[in-house]
Amino acid sequence: MIPTGLKVGDTFEDNGTYKVTKVVGDNYESIRVGETLPEMPFADNKEDYESMPYASLKKLCAEKGLDAKGSKSELIARLEG
Repeated sequence: MIPTGLKVGDTFEDNGTYKVTKVVGDNYESIRVGETLPEMPFADNKEDYESMPYASLKKLCAEKGLDAKGSKSELIARLEG
C-alpha cells in the first residue's frame, strides 16, 4: 500500500522501492529506484522546441551553458541562438 503525504523525492516500498517524481493532489507519479526515465530526443528546430515541456527546455539550456531562467519562449529563443 502506498503511504499518504508523500512529497517529490520521497521513497516508498510497494513490491519494490519507488521514488516519487510528481505529486498532483492525492495522486503520485513514481519510478522504480534503479530505473531511469527515457531521455527525450532533442531536435534543432523551433517546431520541436515548441512541443517540448518547459522542464526539458530548462534542462537543455543548462546543459548547453545557457541561462535556464525565463518563459518558454525565452528559453526557445536562447536555444535557437
